[in-house]
Amino acid sequence: MHTEVTTLKQEKNPVPSAEEWMLEGCRASGGLKKGDFLKKGLEPETFQNFDGDHACSVRDDEFKFQGLRHTVTARQLVEAKLLDMRTIEQLRLGLKTVEEVQKTLNKFLTKATSIAGLYLESTKEKISFASAAERIIIDKMVALAFLEAQAATGFIIDPISGQTYSVEDAVLKGVVDPEFRIRLLEAEKAAVGYSYSSKTLSVFQAMENRMLDRQKGKHILEAQIASGGVIDPVRGIRVPPEIALQQGLLNNAILQFLHEPSSNTRVFPNPNNKQALYYSELLRMCVFDVESQCFLFPFGERNISNLNVKKTHRISVVDTKTGSELTVYEAFQRNLIEKSIYLELSGQQYQWKEAMFFESYGHSSHMLTDTKTGLHFNINEAIEQGTIDKALVKKYQEGLITLTELADSLLSRLVPKKDLHSPVAGYWLTASGERISVLKASRRNLVDRITALRCLEAQVSTGGIIDPLTGKKYRVAEALHRGLVDEGFAQQLRQCELVITGIGHPITNKMMSVVEAVNANIINKEMGIRCLEFQYLTGGLIEPQVHSRLSIEEALQVGIIDVLIATKLKDQKSYVRNIICPQTKRKLTYKEALEKADFDFHTGLKLLEVSEPLMTGISSLYYSS
Repeated sequence: MHTEVTTLKQEKNPVPSAEEWMLEGCRASGGLKKGDFLKKGLEPETFQNFDGDHACSVRDDEFKFQGLRHTVTARQLVEAKLLDMRTIEQLRLGLKTVEEVQKTLNKFLTKATSIAGLYLESTKEKISFASAAERIIIDKMVALAFLEAQAATGFIIDPISGQTYSVEDAVLKGVVDPEFRIRLLEAEKAAVGYSYSSKTLSVFQAMENRMLDRQKGKHILEAQIASGGVIDPVRGIRVPPEIALQQGLLNNAILQFLHEPSSNTRVFPNPNNKQALYYSELLRMCVFDVESQCFLFPFGERNISNLNVKKTHRISVVDTKTGSELTVYEAFQRNLIEKSIYLELSGQQYQWKEAMFFESYGHSSHMLTDTKTGLHFNINEAIEQGTIDKALVKKYQEGLITLTELADSLLSRLVPKKDLHSPVAGYWLTASGERISVLKASRRNLVDRITALRCLEAQVSTGGIIDPLTGKKYRVAEALHRGLVDEGFAQQLRQCELVITGIGHPITNKMMSVVEAVNANIINKEMGIRCLEFQYLTGGLIEPQVHSRLSIEEALQVGIIDVLIATKLKDQKSYVRNIICPQTKRKLTYKEALEKADFDFHTGLKLLEVSEPLMTGISSLYYSS
């Protein structure tokens, strides 16, 4: 299948706004060149910033914004690549106000982005870490770890009001216990800077000058990046990792290994079980409080925000006044959160792209694909099935709604389904929500080769090799063409495929049952019985060509099996443990694997959850393995 990236929109994409600029991670250098401004008759008295990409007027220093601890000028924000020249031009011409631009930059300036407190599941109450420690809900050291993370990422946060404080102010106002003061002041240096020879150093610079332990520095940087960006203490702002690299606030080696266990161990405790996790992992488990506009960690038996293959969304929005829990899209539709917050929260789980797919028969289809999870939506099919309205697609084409809104609207209208005859269709990565095929899981060392083969045999003998992203099934030859199996697997699966397509006698061409084929040594006995077992466990034996499901009794009547095989299929104690559980690494029967799998809300097929490879390898949010 040939794929060509295109767009559903009919008009040319407009110049990105400051908000879009940020959401794209500031990947573009952006901005107009000095000559462009001269042509437009704009302010000629300009200077070039350090990389020569931007031209700012001296008077742009007059545009001041509130940073983490002090004001920051428009010129400084351009230098940090958080503002583009289009926005500067709008400020100069009075088309935008400082307040409006400030609002789009809050994630990098004044917003509380770290975990503010706990959300008690039993009482639907929000509570600060300091109060939780005082009430002996969590240990003091657990509370201190989260408070230090707050201080190191910008502010101490009051989760009740959403108000942010410096450490000293937080102590004075009773937000944190005075006994934490010294530790929190030390942590706060990560946000305000480390003093060194009349200079103010960032975390990385302090590490390089041996003022800060490297391992501790890595933990701080991991928390900063997870909660909005590396802090530039001189300007008093957060910047994305790629910009931090350019500005000497980080280096590639540190960034690459921030999430590599052998280099940077997990140290932030899960309050529920004290399991050590990365700060980014804890943030993904949080709920977002409508009232305080803060992230809260769910505490209690039920983890409402945990990413689950049965759920369309990972992030939950809570209204602590009413105790209601909503998806991010629902909260946005009800005007409980602003659009910028909605896009930010939704972007934590999904990153949608649009494309045009050209099938082998020449027909084209508009597709929405999430680059994080692998989810696919065929827009043409969704319209035909009534899952999405033509009017909504048109609104997107006209630029009235974002691609995220279009995709979330589609997701919200999905009716979760279950294919009760589903074999194990693939694997689902708990950390990212990614759906991957059996072959890909094998190549990533998430499952062993034998387990992968058994799962593929089960797919082939029950209908075809499955693409877990779309739910479509393919014959072995087509699956090989599409990259769902490799040649090694294909060779072993071709014989297995005969079980469902029908086995012809090599001389008489008469269609044979599995039993007859086994007795005639046309197919391997063990493989033949395995395939029948896979069929039996997924809803019944399949009559070749007709493809109807039969009970054992019905299969006996039509001669697909004999009494011996019927007895063997019914005897669950005879089932071989030939599947390695991707979570526990224990051997399972295929029946046990099916029971362990969950139905995917997207396809209705069964997926097995997997969290870690069989052997440790580099895995990072920023560098894919």
